[in-house]
Amino acid sequence: MNAVRGMMVSLAVAGLLCSVLPAGAEEDAATFYKKNKLTMVIGTSPGGASDVGARLFAKYWPEVTGGEMLIKNMPGAAGIVALNYMNACKPDGLTMNIMMFNGAYQMPYFQKNKAAKYDAREFKYIVGGFCEPWLLTAASKFKSLEEFKNTKGLRYGVNAPFCENTFAALPMIRGLGLDIKMVTGYKAQVEIDLAVGKGEIDFTLTPLSQGLRTVEQGMVAPPMLVIAAERTPVLPDVPCLAEVVDMSPEDKRIFEEAMNLSAIIRMAAMRGDVPEDRVEFVRNAIAKMVELPAFQEDALKILKLGATPVLGKELDDFLAGAFTLDYSNLIRYLEPYTK
Repeated sequence: MNAVRGMMVSLAVAGLLCSVLPAGAEEDAATFYKKNKLTMVIGTSPGGASDVGARLFAKYWPEVTGGEMLIKNMPGAAGIVALNYMNACKPDGLTMNIMMFNGAYQMPYFQKNKAAKYDAREFKYIVGGFCEPWLLTAASKFKSLEEFKNTKGLRYGVNAPFCENTFAALPMIRGLGLDIKMVTGYKAQVEIDLAVGKGEIDFTLTPLSQGLRTVEQGMVAPPMLVIAAERTPVLPDVPCLAEVVDMSPEDKRIFEEAMNLSAIIRMAAMRGDVPEDRVEFVRNAIAKMVELPAFQEDALKILKLGATPVLGKELDDFLAGAFTLDYSNLIRYLEPYTK
């Protein structure tokens, strides 16, 4: 009887210890990810930069971890469908999302989108990447930036009045004193670029790599302006907005917040309650991955600037301003141009 009682006490103590140990304490994160498959959920169909970038992470994941990464495409609602799915999965660190930050994470928060069943401020962010500046894409009839900015009634093509494109354009429109008429309703950026090429509209803003393709195809004017605080190495002779516009303190604040809200950055994240050791392992694995020469070479085949990883303090600094910027103030400044 004493032996049986002793065994029961031992089992009870063991059970108690298991209940108080943190998740994953039985094995370290490296072993966990070597044994289990990590699924990367993407909020687009196959073929876009987010999808191709995710597949690049999956390709090199075994090299840095010894494990396997799977890809799951779940297009819909600018990435909200995929993030809802990730947020409903177990918080075990085996499901991660990658998508454009503004459309899937940031805008649903500011616009209080009820379709988004998550608070993007609570996620554990892993890495930002495949970043690019916006490029002014103007009709071929414009021979210089001076001619462009002095033209009255410029037709500006966008998807919607309040989207990443229009927020990116706001400092340029204000700074150059452009006289514009916004033309909305386009379904995709490629459709807008084609409209510029046909002369149906006068300009739009386009992500750098895509914009340069339209230039190379002879559809639009050569690059005149990069919407950024500094020049891009891909176009060293093309000025950036900060060079050609004198900004007051308020203009600078609008510029900085508009650049954050319109940033072209694909963001990878996990649920906020994933164990910290697993989050750190994945972050460190990605940091090692982006240093691999083969990874960097492959990334340059996707975008002109390559992977442009945003990690550590740089990522923290970006996120610190991402959900605290004055969205209503940007709307107030942008609204007159939407009418």
